Amino acid sequence: MNLDLIHFLIENHVELCKVPVSGNIRDIFSLYLMSRDRVVDMDSDALVQVMTYNDFINELKDVEIIVPGSIIFKNENAPSPHEFDTITFIDVVPLKILYYMHFERKDKNSDSFDSRKSSELKTQPPLPTPISSPQPFDKFMDLLDMEKMDDMKTIRNNPLNKVLLTKLNNILETEPQSYQLGRERAKESTPITNYIPSCMNHEHSSILSSTVYIVNNKIISMQWSKLSKYEIENPEFVECLQNNIHYVPNLKPQTDLSLGDCSYLDTCHKLNSCRYLHYLQYIPESLLTKISNETKKKNDEIEQNGYKIPFYSHGNCSSVAVKEQLPPQWIKCDVRKFDFNIIGKFSVVIADPAWNIHMNLPYGTCNDIELLQLPLNHLQNDGVLFLWVTGRAIELGKESLMNWGYKVINEISWIKTNQLGRTIVTGRTGHWLNHSKEHLLVGIKGDPRWVNKHIDIDLVVSTTRETSRKPDELYGMIERLVGPHARKLEIFGRDHNIRPGWLTIGNQLTGTCIHEMDVKTKYDKFIANNNKNKENRYRLPNQQQKQNNNQNQSLNKIQRQPDFNRNNHKRFNMSSQPLLSQNNNGINIMTNRNQINIAGSIPYSIQERTETSTPIQNTYFASSTASSSS
Repeated sequence: MNLDLIHFLIENHVELCKVPVSGNIRDIFSLYLMSRDRVVDMDSDALVQVMTYNDFINELKDVEIIVPGSIIFKNENAPSPHEFDTITFIDVVPLKILYYMHFERKDKNSDSFDSRKSSELKTQPPLPTPISSPQPFDKFMDLLDMEKMDDMKTIRNNPLNKVLLTKLNNILETEPQSYQLGRERAKESTPITNYIPSCMNHEHSSILSSTVYIVNNKIISMQWSKLSKYEIENPEFVECLQNNIHYVPNLKPQTDLSLGDCSYLDTCHKLNSCRYLHYLQYIPESLLTKISNETKKKNDEIEQNGYKIPFYSHGNCSSVAVKEQLPPQWIKCDVRKFDFNIIGKFSVVIADPAWNIHMNLPYGTCNDIELLQLPLNHLQNDGVLFLWVTGRAIELGKESLMNWGYKVINEISWIKTNQLGRTIVTGRTGHWLNHSKEHLLVGIKGDPRWVNKHIDIDLVVSTTRETSRKPDELYGMIERLVGPHARKLEIFGRDHNIRPGWLTIGNQLTGTCIHEMDVKTKYDKFIANNNKNKENRYRLPNQQQKQNNNQNQSLNKIQRQPDFNRNNHKRFNMSSQPLLSQNNNGINIMTNRNQINIAGSIPYSIQERTETSTPIQNTYFASSTASSSS
C-alpha cells in the first residue's frame, strides 16, 4: 500500500478536482512526482524509474478496490472504454481511516516500536497540520515559479510539466461563456436605427447642384426636366438618387471653389459669409418613408422574438421581455443646489459638466471647485459613472471620481466626424493641437456583478451636432451594459437628452415631469420647504419696514404739533428747528444751533405727549445765557 499516495490525495483532494487540474490523471501524476521531489532526497530520473504512469494508475485502482467509492473515475478521452483518464471525486474520510490503520500497523510490526509513541499516534495522526501545510495559492505560485525547484534542467525538460503549464495558460486565457452569451443577446434584442448610405460620386453632386433651387440654405425645389436629361446620359443616377443620401454643393456669391471644403461644413458659425465650400443634404421623402417602415418592421420582429430570448438573464430582470420602460422623466433645477437624496440610487450615471475651458461659449460654465463639491457619492452604492471631461480636465476628472468613491476602469473616446463622414481636422478647442475627439471617463463603484462585460468597444465614431451635444450611440452602449430596466440618471442634461428609462436633471430643461411616486413626493416636499424659506426670508424685512414707517409717522405728528405755554398759552419761539432722531433708547430732540428762546416752562404739548403717546427719554434744550429769563 502506497501511503505517500494516500497522504497526497488526502492533502490535495480539493485542488486536484478543481480547475486547472480538473481531475486529469496525467496532471495529478505530474503533481505527485513534484511533491515527492520536495520530500524525498532523490533526483527526478530516479523517481520516474521507480514509478511510471501505468504504475500510478494501478496504485489508484488498488486504493479504490480496498476502499470502494473513495475515488470515482471517469472515461473522457481514453482510447479504451476500460481505461480511465479523469478523477471526478475523492472521498477523504475512508482514505484517512485507511491511512491511520496502515500507519499504526506498520509501527506495531517495527522493532523500534514505542508504546508512548503509539498512544500519541492514536490521539494525533501523522498528517501535516494546517499551519505547516502549504496554502493553495502557495502551491500555485510554486508551479509557476520554476526557480524555486531544485533541479531546473530536469523540470524544464519534463514534458508533463510543460503540458500542465500550457493547459493552465489556456484556461486563464479562455473567455468566459457569459461574454459570448451577452453579445449574442445584445445582437438579438437591441433595436436598430435608421441607416441610409451616402453617395460619394462627385459627378452626381455636380448634377444636383445645377438642378436644385436653394433659398436660405435649404433646398426648396428641383428641376425634374433637367434630371430626365441627365438620366439618359447616366442611367444609374436616378436609381442612386432614390436609394442614397446626396450632398449638394451650397454655392454662394462669396464661395471660392479653389479653397476647397470648409472644415466645419454644416456646423460653421459663419455660414453666410464663409468663402469655403459647404453642402446641403438631400434625402427624398420616399426614401425616408421606406427606410422608416423597414426599420419599424425589423424592430417589431426583434420585440416579438424577445419573448423567447431571456434564458440568459444575467444583468437583466427576469421579466425583461414583458416589462416596459418608464416614460421619460426630467427635473429642471440648479444641480449645484439640488438635494440628490430626493432621486435615490441609480445603476448608472452620466455627467456632462460645463467645464470652464477658457473660451467663449454659448452657455454658462462652472468653476472646478463647484464641480468637485457636487455630492455625486450619494447616487450609487454599486454602479458605473460616466464623466465627460475636456482635455485639461482629464486628471481633474479622475481625481473627482476617486474622491466620490469610484475606481477609474476605462476611458471612452468619441471621434468626431463632419457632415461628410470625415474626421474633423480643425476643431474649435485646443491650445496646442486641434481637438478632434472627446474623452469619457468610466468609473466603477462597489462590486456590480450584474454588469454585462465585453459587448461594446471603447470607441465611438459619430457626427457632431449642436454645441456640447454628445452622441446618441452612448445611450445604447449603456443600456447594453446595465440592462434596459436599470435606473439611469443624466446630470447637466438638456431637452434633447430626455428619453425613456432615464431621469434627466439640469437647469436648461423645460419644466419638470416625474412618474416615480416616491421621487415625486420627496420633490414636492423639497419645493414646498424652499418656498416656505423664501417667504420667511422676505417677510421679516417687510415687517421691519412697516414698523419703521409707523414710527416715522408718529415723529412727523410731533413736529407739526403747535407748542403753547401751559399757563399763559403764549407761543414760544426757537431760533432753530429741532431735529428729531430715533434710537434704541427712544427719541432725542436736539437743535442744530446753540441758542433757543423759550417763554415760560416746557411746552405743555410736548410734555403731554411725553407722558402719553411717544416715550421721550432724553430731551436736550440748549439756552443761550442766564439773562434769558428776563
